Amino acid sequence: MNVSNMVSDAVLAFTGVWVFWRYFQGLSWYNRLLWGFFLLTISVTALVGVLKFAGIEAVRPLHRSLEILAGTLGVVCVVVGVWGLVMRQKISRTGFMVTVALGLALFVILLNPRITAFDTVVSSLAMVVILLIAFLGVLRRDPRSSWIVFAVMILALATRLVKLENLPIHPIDFYHYTLSLSLLCFGKAAESVGQRA
Repeated sequence: MNVSNMVSDAVLAFTGVWVFWRYFQGLSWYNRLLWGFFLLTISVTALVGVLKFAGIEAVRPLHRSLEILAGTLGVVCVVVGVWGLVMRQKISRTGFMVTVALGLALFVILLNPRITAFDTVVSSLAMVVILLIAFLGVLRRDPRSSWIVFAVMILALATRLVKLENLPIHPIDFYHYTLSLSLLCFGKAAESVGQRA
């Protein structure tokens, strides 16, 4: 049992749910659903992670599958969600269905153990695309885009520094707390949207 990992995963699970309910209620239906898939897949993964770090071995395969789901469906949804947020566009039903279908297709593909190494490629590519979209917003002097840039930079920092061994806290805890901070930044980006997206 690793208590610090359990606590940091619980914080991440709570943060994902809280950010969704606190910041994304003003978005249109499909925009909100996309952000919900992104935030809640992270929260559910973290919740199962609490059980894993509590020593319940039976949840390990489920946790790994949920990690892949968050890194495929969740990541594809956040890319389109950021596009809708920055460009102030309502995502159509068709756009929503295509996004979810693409995310689920990637999920099924990456469940294959021989291909699972590509899950980091999907996440890295998504971060680049999100940054490009955010920079479009920065060029239009939209202050919300700066929050998205911060969110991606924090996320990139988390995935890079988690591999270091001389961090002041456990690397997994560092990743969980920085990911929580990144989710808060995404929430701040949506805070002033109201009924405009």
